[in-house]
Amino acid sequence: MSINEFLKKIAVDIKVNNTNCDKNDFYYILKYIGIKKDNSLVLDIENFYEEFLNNLNNSLVKYEQRKVKDKDNATYYIGFYVDKMANYEEAIKVYFPVKYEYMISALKTSFLYLIRNNIQATVKFNVKATNEGIVIRFYKKEDALPFINYCNDNFILKDLLESVNPFIATIYGMGLVMDDNNINSYNGTLSEVLEDYFKVRKEEDMLNKVCDLDFLDFIRKKIANEEDNIKRFNLKAIENNITAILNHASPL
Repeated sequence: MSINEFLKKIAVDIKVNNTNCDKNDFYYILKYIGIKKDNSLVLDIENFYEEFLNNLNNSLVKYEQRKVKDKDNATYYIGFYVDKMANYEEAIKVYFPVKYEYMISALKTSFLYLIRNNIQATVKFNVKATNEGIVIRFYKKEDALPFINYCNDNFILKDLLESVNPFIATIYGMGLVMDDNNINSYNGTLSEVLEDYFKVRKEEDMLNKVCDLDFLDFIRKKIANEEDNIKRFNLKAIENNITAILNHASPL
């Protein structure tokens, strides 16, 4: 699905049902678009992760971990060689949108790559199927492309990956974005902008004019009016990604 198709579908849904989507609705849509609900591997993923952590405890690898929510909604974070949060101006997130059935092998591959190369990074993954798959925040931008190239050289990615949401630019099908991730994440900021955009266009009775270029112009106006530097950074990241997608250019 393209950005244009996504925007026009939402516009039609709003017109037909006379409803509004808020930022939480958009966040959910972005995370699960194109994905069939599946939590059949929750126990297998949990068991793999527990065994992996047990092995790490017997090694010299420096790591920290945390968990958000429980059971089928659990999201895990594991940071390798991290003493503090990443500097958002120097870091970059890679989306490894692996198909659910390959999640465990992709986690193992990602973990071992980071450990063997002593790379500062935080890995996020959910135990149920999403179109985000595995999200890796590299503390240094220059570490991202070698990882993507490694995956591309060792796997047939077109058979391994889901499609990320249409606002994330990709290299070999793997997404790249920048964000502060403290005040808000990339998708969190994007969800807020989408809520504002459709609210304004509905009030103007302009839903029939919704399109990718109009949305890009809307974002640029928000950037020009935003006084908070971090919020502007996140907005600028969205602008850069959409521009890369529309121009068929690299997001790096």
